[in-house]
Amino acid sequence: MSGFGAFFVKELREIARTWRIWVIPGMMLFFAVTSPIVALLTPTMLASLAGSQPGIEITIPDPTGADAYGQFIKNLSQLVTLALIIAGAGLVSAERSAGTAILVLTKPISRSAFVLAKLLAELLLLLVFAAIATMVCLAVTRLLFPPLAAAPLLGAVAVWLVSAALLVSVMTFCSVAFPSRGAAAGAGLGYLFATLLASIWPPAVRYSFVGLSDGIAKVLGSKPAELGWPLATAAIAAVAITAAAAWVFERQEL
Repeated sequence: MSGFGAFFVKELREIARTWRIWVIPGMMLFFAVTSPIVALLTPTMLASLAGSQPGIEITIPDPTGADAYGQFIKNLSQLVTLALIIAGAGLVSAERSAGTAILVLTKPISRSAFVLAKLLAELLLLLVFAAIATMVCLAVTRLLFPPLAAAPLLGAVAVWLVSAALLVSVMTFCSVAFPSRGAAAGAGLGYLFATLLASIWPPAVRYSFVGLSDGIAKVLGSKPAELGWPLATAAIAAVAITAAAAWVFERQEL
């Protein structure tokens, strides 16, 4: 794959100088700070709402650090996942529609290197800021709640990162396969919906990457989780989908 190193560095610089450095990293850092605060204030807000309705009484347990962890993971699994779909939809299609992909590929860089550099730059961005956001969440949680073991949150974030990495590879393929950003995003949402439907079937949860969502919840709750098959199939699927994206891009007309 000629030209991979130079183009990978170019992608990292582009991320640092454009809106991409603010969207997903900004969301993760925002949720890292606000999730513990929301967990702390939620019982008070619910009690206040109940108090404004005569005859309604709600018993709410005191919030704990585990609630803060759960709020952070929920935000990652829902809102950040949607942001990954929207941002990933334009990884290749945006440059192709703008005509910059043709200019880049006139230089000594292969199409496979073009696709792989974009994918790995996006994964590096995700990994670095997920680690930073998790540390921030732990610090804020420690300030607001009694000390709580960090292992459940660290484990849940690690499993979520595997799921997110697979999603980035899926979005890279969608961005290659579809000429428009909207179509690629729609395909990504279709993938997400399909995995949700598949999670109804127990064998899919146990023997495929569909089980990662269930694994996140179990790890966060410090419950036994069989993650061998989900993690292995996620890694295999990510590699296969990335290879498919490079293969399709090699054969496309720009």
